[in-house]
Amino acid sequence: MTAKSQIDLELRPAELSDSELVADLETARNPEDPRDPAMQRFWWTADPAAEVRTRLIAELDGVAIAYVMARHAAWKAGVRRFGSIRIVLHPDHWTVSRHQHLIEIAESWLKSEGCETVVAMVGEKLENELRVFDARGCREVRRGRQWELDLIANRDRLLAGAELSRKRMVEQGVRILTLDKDADPNRLADLYEVWDAAEHDIPSTVPIPVTPYDEWYHLWFENPGVCSDRLWIAREGDAIVGLSAIEYPPVRGFPWTAFTGTSPAVRGRGIARALKYETIAQAIGLGSERVRTQNDGENAPILHLNAEMGYMPIDPVLELHRELSE
Repeated sequence: MTAKSQIDLELRPAELSDSELVADLETARNPEDPRDPAMQRFWWTADPAAEVRTRLIAELDGVAIAYVMARHAAWKAGVRRFGSIRIVLHPDHWTVSRHQHLIEIAESWLKSEGCETVVAMVGEKLENELRVFDARGCREVRRGRQWELDLIANRDRLLAGAELSRKRMVEQGVRILTLDKDADPNRLADLYEVWDAAEHDIPSTVPIPVTPYDEWYHLWFENPGVCSDRLWIAREGDAIVGLSAIEYPPVRGFPWTAFTGTSPAVRGRGIARALKYETIAQAIGLGSERVRTQNDGENAPILHLNAEMGYMPIDPVLELHRELSE
């Protein structure tokens, strides 16, 4: 590629057709976590309707070398105005000044929108990027814990754990099954209610907006990485009380747990554990070698479960904040 000093970044608005280029750029930035192009395209189609955003991209010889994203939810009176940014530079063209410049572009757009606090998520291993954010006055406010489970080394123990959880659920009268085997005509509406309650129980500094049903449906049932025969639910009586699913990238990358959660009223009974074990047993049956998951660093119950199942910590993600008034 051309030497760094010879490159001027010519940013243009990114279109949906650029999503594959950005997936390749994300993979070049972090080869240990390859970005799937089909999933990248899907996530761009899943932007909340109430969200305001901008995406910019720069190319060189048909390869994406820079990507800038800034977005925010609809502003509400009396609620602090948070905006998120994502800055990606190809490692062959990364410099401190370029990274600073792209952050300034994203922050300037958010400031023009009335944003008060900028949020960036950066992996702990991306030390050069973190130094740039630190120099701008960004501070770490939360930490997302990421984990990887070796399904080959832990196979027998995991399958035994799944069997034990099945027995405990039978003793409690809880049924664990995949959504495609559930015949209740109201299952999706019920599932949405359980998911929404569990989603808003996740520890967070930035307010979690309510996802309308149609957007939730798109996230789960038009997602190329999720299908109904791999989405596990828990039923007690007529009620759905929990769900868990692994997202399998169609092209490249690792399977990741998309979500695990239960209704508040049934927590502490091992139902989330049973659901998660079923997704892992299924992943083993499908031939997956590893599964990854991410959880907030303050979510003690799920962190304990990850450790029990044999997940090993990998690169955490730092949530950085900067006040635009500073």
